[in-house]
Order: sequence, then structure tokens, then C-alpha cells
Amino acid sequence: MRITPLPPLPCLVAFEAAVRHASFTRAAAELHLTQSAISRQIQQLEEFLGRSLFVREHRSLRLTIAGEQYAGQVQRLLTQCAE
Repeated sequence: MRITPLPPLPCLVAFEAAVRHASFTRAAAELHLTQSAISRQIQQLEEFLGRSLFVREHRSLRLTIAGEQYAGQVQRLLTQCAE
């Protein structure tokens, strides 16, 4: 069974970690990646979806409305997959 199009799983994992930590740096530490790797994965996910998920401000990060809605869905789906 092929379900397309799907966003890349590493991008979803990076997004979920960034949401929980409200930080690309802390998400990177948790996932043993660099901050720039997390940033690139989030950017790739945003390009895939065609919308911004985060508002990037000087030394702070917050979800857009679309990001808030997507975060809930992604967190539920990743939890279900883990179970």
C-alpha cells in the first residue's frame, strides 16, 4: 500500500520535538542533531505543506495558527505509531 504524498518522517519528528521544546536548539539536542539540521527539516516541511509553521523571532520561536493545528495532528499520529 502506498500513501502519497507524505511529508518526510524525520521532518515530522523534528517538528514535534521543536514544538515541545519551543526551540530548535533544544530539539536538536534531544535528537542528537545540529540546530541547523532541525531548521532545515522544519523549512523542508514548511515547503512541503506550503505554509509557515513557526514565527521565528530573535531568540524565540512560536507556532503560527497553522502550526498549532498541525502540531496536534502530528503529535497524535506519532504517538499512535509508537504504540
